[in-house]
Amino acid sequence: MARFGPFELDVIGRDPGCRIPVNSAGVSRRHARIVVSSHSAAIEDLGSKNGTTVGGERLTHLRHLEDGDQLGFGSVRAFYRCSAAGLPTETHAARPGAL
Repeated sequence: MARFGPFELDVIGRDPGCRIPVNSAGVSRRHARIVVSSHSAAIEDLGSKNGTTVGGERLTHLRHLEDGDQLGFGSVRAFYRCSAAGLPTETHAARPGAL
């Protein structure tokens, strides 16, 4: 199996060039980025005005991410989810009338 070095997965922000666009006035144009290596992922703030948090703690440096971490980009909240390679996903039946 080939080994991969660290690479930028996605930049999060309001800029149209960001792979993860967040249309919120409290989010900087290039707010944060997630960096992935062969066995882990980390997040860092890109000098945003309103900060990036993990579990409510403001980032001051690159931080390792764990499955289920709550992320904050200004006032916008999200969760980091990770699935180990090769593990199946669970299928849920849609409820009648649900979108």
